[in-house]
Amino acid sequence: MPHREILWNVPSWLMLAVYLGSAITLTWVLAWFVKRSQIWRLGRRSDSELGLGAGLSRLVAYLLTHRTIGRDRYAGVMHLLVFWGFAVLLAATTLVAIQHHAHVEFLQGTTYLVFSLCADLGGSAFCAGIAMAIWRRRRSPSRLLASRATNWMLWGLLVVALTGFMVEGARIAHDFPDFEKWSPVGYATAIMLRSVGLDGPAAIEVHRYSWIFHAVLVMGFFVIVPLTLLRHIVTGAYSVIHAHERPGTLDNSDWKITAAVDLADFRRLDLLQADACLTCGRCTTVCPAEIAGKPLSPRSVVLGLRQHMANPDVPLSEQIADDAIWSCTTCNACDLACPVDIDIVEKIVTLRRGRVAQAAVPNPAAKALESTAQKFNPYDQANSTRMDWASGLDVPIAENDEPIELLYWVGCGGAFDPAGRAVTRAMIRILNHLKVNYRVLGCRERCSGDPARRLGEEELWRELKEANQTTFASHRVETVVTHCPHCFNAFQNEYTGTDSMPEVVHHSQWLRDRLGDGALQLRAGSAERITFHDPCYLARVNAEIAAPRSILDSMYQGRRIEMSQHGAESFCCGGGGGQMWLDVPGRQRVETIRAAQIEQTGADVVATACPFCRVMLEAGRDGLDENQGKWNIKDIAELAAENLLGSDA
Repeated sequence: MPHREILWNVPSWLMLAVYLGSAITLTWVLAWFVKRSQIWRLGRRSDSELGLGAGLSRLVAYLLTHRTIGRDRYAGVMHLLVFWGFAVLLAATTLVAIQHHAHVEFLQGTTYLVFSLCADLGGSAFCAGIAMAIWRRRRSPSRLLASRATNWMLWGLLVVALTGFMVEGARIAHDFPDFEKWSPVGYATAIMLRSVGLDGPAAIEVHRYSWIFHAVLVMGFFVIVPLTLLRHIVTGAYSVIHAHERPGTLDNSDWKITAAVDLADFRRLDLLQADACLTCGRCTTVCPAEIAGKPLSPRSVVLGLRQHMANPDVPLSEQIADDAIWSCTTCNACDLACPVDIDIVEKIVTLRRGRVAQAAVPNPAAKALESTAQKFNPYDQANSTRMDWASGLDVPIAENDEPIELLYWVGCGGAFDPAGRAVTRAMIRILNHLKVNYRVLGCRERCSGDPARRLGEEELWRELKEANQTTFASHRVETVVTHCPHCFNAFQNEYTGTDSMPEVVHHSQWLRDRLGDGALQLRAGSAERITFHDPCYLARVNAEIAAPRSILDSMYQGRRIEMSQHGAESFCCGGGGGQMWLDVPGRQRVETIRAAQIEQTGADVVATACPFCRVMLEAGRDGLDENQGKWNIKDIAELAAENLLGSDA
């Protein structure tokens, strides 16, 4: 009956030595992680992470699909081969150990044949994946961080797998049982050994020395786990389990930063994630600031934190430059791209909070924050002028404590910026045309706090949040509609700590629903071709991609063109994260890069669904060559207002 003698040709003294060596190496690895965890524990606790149950479910889904890594097809295939190959080899080794120590014979007959085939296929997959990784680093894309240690690690893993096949081949070459053909790689190795005269009795010595060499390499593998990128097996898994549920989420703890940021101001998860970083550079390749040539590399931020963990006496400001953290648009493309779900934007905002505490904020941003604190808007406009946009329109303003069924939240951009005002007026026309029972807050509206929070002014953010929550509660607001994705995200996901928050709807969702129930009817738009620019905080952060497109398609059937980067992978307009009031120079402007992408579509109109995006795309268009940028920019609300059936608008 097909079977194999476990530990054939391995004397007990040798097995004892391997057990002792394995115990020592595993103890060393455990001790390293315990010691390292003492550094991670210097960080603060956080309640904003995924719960363990949801986190484990997410990890299982991640391991089964490797969804993020798979966006790069080569890397996805490579990592799947390595992971599943290793998983099969680990399972095979475990089954052998169970049979040996439990003295239960179950690896025999057909079971043994299937077991042998699967083990060889797993080992082959592992070798193929490692070979792909070696080749990729030799023909390295510029985004990969060169590392001699990583190269040696990969070659070491390949040798571990190949010596495993050598051990198997030497065992088979001893007597060539016919059923071992179910171990195709091992059998082929045995034939190779026979071709050089190392079969029969000669194979015994080959097997013994190969087994010893393989065992030493395996123990060496355990030793290098914490010292190389292999530590991501532990830290990466923990990061996936505990990271934010979606990009764009910031920690909601009450931790106050009062001086220069130190390790204690970061979450424990932030410090662990610094060790989980694979240095693959995916975050950097999708960063709009990096692409524009600004001094920001998301990977460098994470690695700067890792360096600070190793050298805490060196100020963090020397390891991560100010210009880098103020270049970030907080678009969250880096968070979405990271294969181990590192919360990079969280770390950048934490660094900004430290700069705010030190009063080391660029002057334009400082003025915006001061204006927000004093005038409740970052545009340095008197709050008494917040309703100037409504001139000539019939706009119902809520009375004090009046119950509000539907509150139209205008937002600071919609009240003070000329382009934003055009969107606001369009929404009012639609609301009035549909005879909706709605109200606005008028001069009692104040900033949602999103710009202040992303700029690092957490205290101001909390004050604005609490004031707005009080206003919502006093009016017993049922539904809030806003055309600003940043306000939408703040209300929907960050106004925590109360059970009285109303339902929050982005205007693209509200317009789509009115189309769906027949209340809103739109005539066909012009014969122009149209493209849609996805706002980061709508598509990437809140996964709303379909709603604005359904509105456009109702007017521009078949004439909508997608940009090369759209949906959750949309390219940032450059206005988020306080960049409306910041301008760190680079080789080119983020908004001009996006405008060039619009130009490539050949569209006549570009639609968007965010007041910041509308402003930034206009600036980007102005940066194109004189014979370019002939397209118009309009919000979906403006387009809908222009095409209302039964209206002269």
